[in-house]
Amino acid sequence: MKIVHPDKWLPCDGISLEEAADTAVRCSDRHVLVVAGPGAGKTELLAQKAAFLFQTNQCREPQKILAISFKTDAAQNLKERVEKRCGTDIKGRFVSMTYDAFAKNILDHFLYALPDELRPATDYLVNDPDIIDAAFHCAGFKNPNGFTQSRLKTEYDDILSRISLPLTGDGLGHKVWPLLLKGFNGNKATLTFKMIMMLAMYIIETNPYIKQALQMTYSFVFLDEFQDTTAIQYAFVKECFWNSGTKVTSVGDNKQRIMVWAGAVKTIFNDFYRELNPKCIRLIMNHRSAPRLVALQKAMYESLKEKATEVCASGNWAEDDGNIALFIADNEQLEAAAVSKDILLKISNGVEPHDICILCKQKPQDYASAIIEELEKHGVRARIETGYQDLIKEPIVDLFIKFMICADSRKHPNEWTFIEELLVELWGISGMRENDTFDEMQRKLSAVVNVVKKNIQQKLDTEQWHSTLNSIIDFFGIGNIKAKFPAYKQGTYFMNVINQFESLFFEEYVAAHGVWNLAIENFRGDHSVPIMTIHKSKGLEYNAVYFIGLEDSAFWNFRNQPDEDRCTFFVALSRAKASVTFTFCKKRTGMKCPMQRHNAINEFFDLLQRPGIAEVKRFQNR
Repeated sequence: MKIVHPDKWLPCDGISLEEAADTAVRCSDRHVLVVAGPGAGKTELLAQKAAFLFQTNQCREPQKILAISFKTDAAQNLKERVEKRCGTDIKGRFVSMTYDAFAKNILDHFLYALPDELRPATDYLVNDPDIIDAAFHCAGFKNPNGFTQSRLKTEYDDILSRISLPLTGDGLGHKVWPLLLKGFNGNKATLTFKMIMMLAMYIIETNPYIKQALQMTYSFVFLDEFQDTTAIQYAFVKECFWNSGTKVTSVGDNKQRIMVWAGAVKTIFNDFYRELNPKCIRLIMNHRSAPRLVALQKAMYESLKEKATEVCASGNWAEDDGNIALFIADNEQLEAAAVSKDILLKISNGVEPHDICILCKQKPQDYASAIIEELEKHGVRARIETGYQDLIKEPIVDLFIKFMICADSRKHPNEWTFIEELLVELWGISGMRENDTFDEMQRKLSAVVNVVKKNIQQKLDTEQWHSTLNSIIDFFGIGNIKAKFPAYKQGTYFMNVINQFESLFFEEYVAAHGVWNLAIENFRGDHSVPIMTIHKSKGLEYNAVYFIGLEDSAFWNFRNQPDEDRCTFFVALSRAKASVTFTFCKKRTGMKCPMQRHNAINEFFDLLQRPGIAEVKRFQNR
């Protein structure tokens, strides 16, 4: 990698950064707080900043950059983008992971720095709900309030995380912790992610040499989606990196804070500013949304308690681009017909189904089932992504898909290169690609690919499909896969992922009448309209977005959490690039209370019905 003077450095791949983003990228001598709205290019900013730090030698070898994200796929996306910008020279020096993965990495690496009474068994499981429940009952918990299983999970988590380390009390949590740390009554040791973070924090607190080594390793830290940081996560990174030479860059958006229910700290931006005195930078460009959609987003700033700023759309749009609509329907059938007709029109105009998204505040199956049926009548598939969205991001599923693409056709060099490079890593092959060991690996790979190819060219039943998957797993080696992806070492997680993929993919295979490449495309959602909750849409973007159910019953807790629900509404409308449509249905027959209202959330209706904002369409019984 060629080192250049900071003044001579230019953004990678010919990308043009707005002035504020360029300032944030080049700031390497102090902490930085970047406030960036939807479509501002937060991921690209971090990727370019990493490139700047490496290519100008501000991050000197062997020092590293640590990037912490909330979602595994976001961490992987940022890692891939940095490697694309910087090449393989920096491989291993840009570490991108989630908060949970970072904490677990510290715990596993420095396990023996813990005193015996706090040291979990080395083969501990993560988040096994049955063992956690058994531990609480073993400690005398009786569930006096009759909590449901999901409510109990939250209750258990709260009790366990309220404990201070080292363990000195005799309350319920103090009794449960030792059981989960060491195992009990034939149950393996089991930790929650919060317990893992607490133990990792204790290691850093009580071992100054480990803390110093961590700070010397990572000269720069990036914190993504900063607005969603929880109290324990913030305390953890503070313990690791505050009051050191490590420079922290936090990127987030107050307007998209929709995780308060999960413990996000409301004052996180003020806390960061007060403690580190960072350089504060606000990005004003929205690269995603059309001008009329950006205008709607800006119209929400007052209710979101945000200062009015000169946020502007990209110059790639015409001034009047963007469509906003409010559909008001008498019943679900009219709503479904109206939404489906609009979606079909967009598809006929060239918008791909996977670039259209249906969003719901909660329970997509309750709000979107009639739309799914209506679209199906016209040959368009709409799919609730609940079972697919996280599964598709799993490394082992990604490997299966890439392997089967290669088996179906060799004309996929990117997938083939991915598999070869993974094998080189898993099998510990060193040296040049031209050596005998590499040639032998290629021969073995070709042989297995040919076997899988032969299998998929015939009509598979469930047994043959199961056998085909196992042959791929055996070739790479379960031990090798788990070593590469440590999350798969935990209990039955690996097999749960395999079984879920095996079942869902076979359904797609049958639906595609055995056409292999179509089954793969359908599994990935290439030809379907995705349906998901707003929380699951965070970080995604679509040409057209339909928010189904702008109703009091969907925002049932609005009076208690108006700010968070306003942020939720804002996140929904800001997923859209060109078009956003909201629906209100007067009567939903499947609901506990069929008649719908918008009294509590009327401010959303007032906003949409301001002159020049949305086109209001009414669909009534005749």
